[in-house]
Amino acid sequence: MKEIIEEFTSVILRFTVHREGIKGVKEIERCQIIFIDATRLVVYQSVQGTKFKYSYQWMDSENRTLYRWDNTPHFPQFSTFPFHRHVGEFEIAEPFEQVDLKVVLEFISPQLSAT
Repeated sequence: MKEIIEEFTSVILRFTVHREGIKGVKEIERCQIIFIDATRLVVYQSVQGTKFKYSYQWMDSENRTLYRWDNTPHFPQFSTFPFHRHVGEFEIAEPFEQVDLKVVLEFISPQLSAT
């Protein structure tokens, strides 16, 4: 995770990474990234066997959701089930393909560079 984050240092002020769990059984990584515009990304990744769970929540400086990508299986009607994202303060859900941390940072980075 740290290696991916370091590719985007031009838009990151600071970050923390925390790992927990038992290697090979269940591994969890949590991360918080503070960007140059005071927005932040909260990351959760969990691997247990072949199961990979994730949540990447980008919030403004007042903790309002800008985007959240996750694979919690609660929108079976979406063609991308269980993958989706939530958009805006009201977290409107929409179908969205599976993402990873690098894809999310590639989405966020140009928006920060343009400011």
